[in-house]
Amino acid sequence: MMNYLNTYRRYACDIERINYEAKNNAKDFIKMNEKVFRHDLRLIVEQISGIPSKRHIILLSGPSSSGKTTTAKKLCDEFMRKNIDVKHISMDDFYLGEEYVERLPNGKPDFESVNALDIPLIKESIQKLANTGECVIPKYDFKKSRRSSQTQTVTVGENSVIIMEGIHALNPIFSEDMPTDVVSKLYVAVKQGIKDNEEYVLTNREIRFIRRLVRDYHFRKVDPEYMVAMWNSVIEGEKKYIRPYRYTSDFTVNTIHIYEPCIMKEVAVKLLGEIGAYHSEYEFATHLIEALQRFESIDLSLIPKNSLIREFIGGGSYTY
Repeated sequence: MMNYLNTYRRYACDIERINYEAKNNAKDFIKMNEKVFRHDLRLIVEQISGIPSKRHIILLSGPSSSGKTTTAKKLCDEFMRKNIDVKHISMDDFYLGEEYVERLPNGKPDFESVNALDIPLIKESIQKLANTGECVIPKYDFKKSRRSSQTQTVTVGENSVIIMEGIHALNPIFSEDMPTDVVSKLYVAVKQGIKDNEEYVLTNREIRFIRRLVRDYHFRKVDPEYMVAMWNSVIEGEKKYIRPYRYTSDFTVNTIHIYEPCIMKEVAVKLLGEIGAYHSEYEFATHLIEALQRFESIDLSLIPKNSLIREFIGGGSYTY
């Protein structure tokens, strides 16, 4: 498989241009971003659908808040558009449960570790899907932090595609026993920050943090102070378990939507404003507030229902 790592799309990400478009041409600005992202996914689908294999496994990985789940769902749409049978499986359902997870030095469970997953069952499921087209996967109860008693039978026919999505999907432990022509590896991430001339207004990591802050508040009721406090441990987990394998990908997708700070700013600034001066990450929160306030606002109603950004702000057509 050809490695497309160095050919992912890069955008002109300067704040002056973003603000001009947001203020004068917001609808078309958004439409252009969405069209280009969809085009990049279609190119990947074209490449993979041309690989002769009985059943093809796509291992889709990326760091927190990269938009992995929506990317997987949009890829499913594109495969179905070509009349190719496709199934999307989340590796999150293979978590072992809090009582089985290794502990960090602070005593909290290390859910960023690959060992928090049922590795043998994931490998078995991938093998069964590739060889027989059927497997039984667990369901994880995130509210109770343990595996549910429910299971799900996944069945696919021949000439089909299975997308296995999760932060650890590119870890070689999951593909080491698979023929290379059966597996494609896809890495998705926010690959750019936004600059003012040569200075960063927001780094790519800060853009992901803002996405997660907004999403976790809306859908998981995570307190902003807790979110800020645990972000460094998320980053450390990424450095250890995710980033080392990004160079093994066959395809890399840049998931930045350059209009997104204009959408996130109002909610994010409100949440960041709740971080008290006593908090160890108060300066970080203040920096993000000042950065976000430099962006023009865009009406949320202009964002398409199937946009990746809907994964974080809600109101979309996909179920998460």
